[in-house]
Amino acid sequence: MAVIAQFQMMEYFDGSIVPACLTQPNTFWKIFFFFMVITLFFILPLCILLVLYAVIARHLMADSGTSNTGDINQRARKQVVLMLGTVVLSFFACLLPFRVFTLWIIITPRENIASLGVEKYYNILYFCRIMHYINSATNPILYNLMSTKFRQGFKRLVGIQRKRNLLLLRHRATISTSLSHSSTRIQRASPDQSWRGSSLESRTRNGSIRRSVILRSSLLRHEAAAHHHKHKESTPQNPESYV
Repeated sequence: MAVIAQFQMMEYFDGSIVPACLTQPNTFWKIFFFFMVITLFFILPLCILLVLYAVIARHLMADSGTSNTGDINQRARKQVVLMLGTVVLSFFACLLPFRVFTLWIIITPRENIASLGVEKYYNILYFCRIMHYINSATNPILYNLMSTKFRQGFKRLVGIQRKRNLLLLRHRATISTSLSHSSTRIQRASPDQSWRGSSLESRTRNGSIRRSVILRSSLLRHEAAAHHHKHKESTPQNPESYV
């Protein structure tokens, strides 16, 4: 660009003479330079992206080793293919206006360029340059919107994932501490509950024992009375015994 650029005094649109730095494609080598720039930085990268991403998409969609792994992997592969296609489309859409405008300046006569007017010419030029710069900023945005792994890697890079992991560890530690405290309280309260349960069982057992003892004692008394009455009837009465 330093060789192609020309510094000279020229007439401005209001008739005043101003210094200007121009890169006019008025010779063969200047035209060849602009065509080389378009070929190396637009046509060649676009062809490489199309070929490589087409190969990647074909392997992802036709890989027999992972074709039967489920709907989740199938959706993930389609997401990757869609992301690659979006990256190529954004590259083409962002860089095309500036390259087309450059070619139009090279091919069209100078009178047609002057007929646009200064304001319209610079509006088109600034729009093409902004689109050219957007291409450098849109790829991370597209990757972030369409790739889960890119978001995870970016979070690990800036430390967000590590902070989140620390928060999760703290939360789990709090839960485990609360659970341990609650289990300790239960263990402390268990002797009282076991004593109450044992006392209830002992009272029940004592009551059943008392009832069985009463029944047995009453049966024994009845048996003893019946035996005594039978013995008394079988013994002969002696009149002398009353003297």
